[in-house]
Amino acid sequence: MNIQDRKNLTYRLLAGLILLISAGMIAYAFVVVLKVERKQLFLDVLTLGITTFFLLFEEIFILKGGKKESYLYKIGFNDNGKLNSVPLIAVIVGNFIGFGLVSLGISVYFVRYDDVTIRTSMLIILSVAVYLVVNCLIYYLYILMFRKREVRLEDLIK
Repeated sequence: MNIQDRKNLTYRLLAGLILLISAGMIAYAFVVVLKVERKQLFLDVLTLGITTFFLLFEEIFILKGGKKESYLYKIGFNDNGKLNSVPLIAVIVGNFIGFGLVSLGISVYFVRYDDVTIRTSMLIILSVAVYLVVNCLIYYLYILMFRKREVRLEDLIK
């Protein structure tokens, strides 16, 4: 197996493992939401179901590729191999939004511990925000692993 195939396989396995963090959060939110009987149970389950659908679709899409090159290369890099700045800025903005929602969800979850409706709503917001942050981390991982490095004379000496 050559280096590029090994990098692709390593990226896909790491991305799949990172997505399991989000899957655990969504599963915990499902359990808590289904234990509590409320009027807006349908909307909560629908939101978590759609997030789970996207998560499973992404997990299958990532793991199915195996050693093949990912389609993220066309998004993350230009034709000449330089980093594409427009998607990077969009991911950075998404990352800030995700971390903002995570901090909001955690703070409200622990401050309003007496109201069950607010706690379950914050769990749903947390699970969607964690999914967003995990996707941003997967993009950063791809960029770090597949960027083209300049060959320097010091590299050839070693």
